[in-house]
Amino acid sequence: MPYRLKDGIYAVRCRYPRCTFHSQFEIKQNIMGMTEKDVEIEAKRIARDMSLIKHDAIHATRHTLRNPEIRKVSGSYELIGPTPRHGEDSAYSAQEREDVYYKEYQRGEVILRKGDDATSVCEVVRGSAYPERNRSHRYRQGDCFGAAALLARRQRTCDVVAGSDGTKVAFYNLIELSKSNPKKARELFSAVMEDTFRVIQGLEKSIDRTKKDIEREVVRG
Repeated sequence: MPYRLKDGIYAVRCRYPRCTFHSQFEIKQNIMGMTEKDVEIEAKRIARDMSLIKHDAIHATRHTLRNPEIRKVSGSYELIGPTPRHGEDSAYSAQEREDVYYKEYQRGEVILRKGDDATSVCEVVRGSAYPERNRSHRYRQGDCFGAAALLARRQRTCDVVAGSDGTKVAFYNLIELSKSNPKKARELFSAVMEDTFRVIQGLEKSIDRTKKDIEREVVRG
C-alpha cells in the first residue's frame, strides 16, 4: 500500500566548517511512494534542492552547500487508502478504524501470542516477522499471517515475533474490511491461505524427515 507525506517540515544544516546556515523548509509537494522510506528519500531530496537555492543566495561567494545534514522536524507518513465517496467522510473514517489498525514493534517483541483470541489477519507493512516455532520462515513487507482468524472462535496457534526494529503490522478485521474494501479482503484471504499451505507443506516435510530418521535408527538397532 502506498504512503504520502503529510505536513512535512525538514531542517537542513550545512556541514562546511564554521558555516552558520541552518534553515527549515516546509514540503508542500504531494510526495507519494510504496514505502515510508521511498517518501522520506524524496522529501529529503526536495528539502536539499530548496536549501541549495537559499544557501547559495547567502554563501555562494564563499562556498557551496556540502554534505548537508537533513532531518525531519515534523510530519507523518500516511497510508493511502480508498477514497471516500462525497458526503461520507465521517462514516468512512469510522469504518476505517473498525476494519484496520496499525502497530509498530521492536525486534523480539511478540506480535501474536499463542492462546490469544484470533480476531484479525495481519500484514507486514514494514520490517519482518517470524513464527516462534519456525524462525527460518520469514514474513516480509506485504506478507500476511494469522490464518486462525478465518475460523470462528479460534485461538492463536503460536507466537509470531517481530524480526527487526520498527516492524509495522496492519491488523485487519476481514468482516468489516469486506464491507469497506472487498478487493483487499479477498487478497488478504488468498494470501493467508497460501501461507497456511506453505506451513502445512513444511510440517509434512519435517514429519517425513523424522520418520526416515526413526527408520534408520530402527535398522541400526
